[in-house]
Amino acid sequence: TIYNCIPDFTASQAIPTAESVPYILFFGRLDNSVKNFSLLLEAYKQSGLANAGVQLKIMGAGPDASFILEQINQLQLIDFVAILPFQSEPFAVIQLAKFTVLTSHYEGFPMAIVESLALGVPVVSVDCQSGPAELIQSGENGILVPNHNLQALADALHELNTNVVLYEKCKKNAQKSIEHLSLDSISFQWNHLLQTTYDKYN
Repeated sequence: TIYNCIPDFTASQAIPTAESVPYILFFGRLDNSVKNFSLLLEAYKQSGLANAGVQLKIMGAGPDASFILEQINQLQLIDFVAILPFQSEPFAVIQLAKFTVLTSHYEGFPMAIVESLALGVPVVSVDCQSGPAELIQSGENGILVPNHNLQALADALHELNTNVVLYEKCKKNAQKSIEHLSLDSISFQWNHLLQTTYDKYN
């Protein structure tokens, strides 16, 4: 398999100013049938991050914005969770997040994880089909938990927020963990494949 390469976000984006209130971030399409916001919100509440002063920001657009707001109200999280509009260039918001979260029922190849790691931001993700397990080395650049496991996800959110040593390790490793997706790496793989194929038939 040769993956698509990723752009060099860090080279083209200005470093954002510091955010006064720490937050974790989900970004993507607001479609509960795919992204499982019910799990995200329940795990956030159970994790204790709200009580620790860490907000949850949800950035995106989609058909289930009203459903998400209803869930936020039902879980009494209105003071701790914010929905941000879709942004075509969300990099500053991602970069300022303490870490990002993915709770999908399924994915193809989750660019949200790639973009987060490329910007030096660790990820907590469920191990859905497919993609997260190919990108996240649990305990190295984030935490990977079994899908649909509320307690495991809540524990992971709490752990990455409170375990300073683990967090700094994951943050330090984030960018280099996806170096194999850089333009230079992918170009080398294609050149090698094409040259090998040419040599075989000529």
